[in-house]
Amino acid sequence: MKKCFSGYLFCLLVAASCHSRETPDSKKALVVSDTAKYYPLTVFFRAQKEYVDLRDFPIYLIREKDGRKDSTGITKEAFLAISNSFSLQADRFQKNKHLYKESVFQDLSTSSYTLNYTPVQYETTEIQNIDILLAEETNLVKRVFLKRVYTSGDSSITEQYSWKADKSFQITRFIKKGEHFSSTETQYVNWNDKP
Repeated sequence: MKKCFSGYLFCLLVAASCHSRETPDSKKALVVSDTAKYYPLTVFFRAQKEYVDLRDFPIYLIREKDGRKDSTGITKEAFLAISNSFSLQADRFQKNKHLYKESVFQDLSTSSYTLNYTPVQYETTEIQNIDILLAEETNLVKRVFLKRVYTSGDSSITEQYSWKADKSFQITRFIKKGEHFSSTETQYVNWNDKP
């Protein structure tokens, strides 16, 4: 009986010592393993910029800030500079993709599949949502929607990004100080789209 009790006690001690080696970091590593093969947004945006750069589309910028609107033709260089915002967000997502979960659903009304990426914990990421609409027949990207939320000084900033493949993109920025929006700005860039 005493021998049986000693064996039982020994097993408990071994189990306890194995359990105590498990750190909170090792538990986190299991949750955020980087095995997912998410859609390569960086490749998509690079290809879209090359598509515009290799053609002679007239490129227009429509800017609206706090209700005032103006439009102008822009150069390819200006187009590339503005569109780099999308590449920066795609790079940010790519570096932190292990912090996101992917879901896929078929939308019969638009004949598309939607890939959705949302963070596992919203507090740890600036990019709060990504939706990629793929054409049902070809699996080519039709649209990309991205939402980024961050703070700068005493302001909370929400940026909404939208890219319509081979046609146009839009960036809308809402700046909020305290409980009120203090500024809203939209940049709509069009090279092959009819508004």
